[in-house]
Amino acid sequence: MAVHAESANLAKSLFLANIDPRLQLDVLRQVESPRLVACDTMNFWIESRRSDLLELLKRVDVLLVNDGEARQLTEQSNLVKAARWILERGPKFVVIKKGEHGAFMFTSSSVFFAPAFPLEDVFDPTGAGDSFAGGFMGYLARTGKLDEAHFRRAVVYGSTMGSFAVERFSFQRLIEIGQAEIRDRLDDFRRLVAFEEELPA
Repeated sequence: MAVHAESANLAKSLFLANIDPRLQLDVLRQVESPRLVACDTMNFWIESRRSDLLELLKRVDVLLVNDGEARQLTEQSNLVKAARWILERGPKFVVIKKGEHGAFMFTSSSVFFAPAFPLEDVFDPTGAGDSFAGGFMGYLARTGKLDEAHFRRAVVYGSTMGSFAVERFSFQRLIEIGQAEIRDRLDDFRRLVAFEEELPA
């Protein structure tokens, strides 16, 4: 089904994928009043288009980057300090992905961590970050709720979709799965981090 420019201009959720920040800004200007704007970037743009990227950060709600990109952008080796630096420049949420070690989400007042799903075999890590972004944004767009609790769930959805992506070459695994398999893996994630709190006597 074709997507008409008029309907794209009215999009309520916008993900500015990894392209030149000047083009990301141009796309953003064409969308009338999005409720949620997130962006991605990479080392090349951080180095070559830094001023444009900093201008973009003033206008987005969420930045999704990996730990190396966060350190390069902020010149901070500590990820907590790096996240604070980014938050001070515009985004309300910063998601820092650490590959097989999971993902952090930072706000001005909280930190949330979701582990990566433990897999015995990783076939192809290419595209895991984009799959994470798709799961993250897709969940928020579907629910339409933008409170912190839903952002935390979105991180887990992102991790879930990323875990599927690495199981096959390219996007092959993503076209094989259905809602039931996604729900099963989300349940596995829940069990992965659940524990019974026992207070000392």
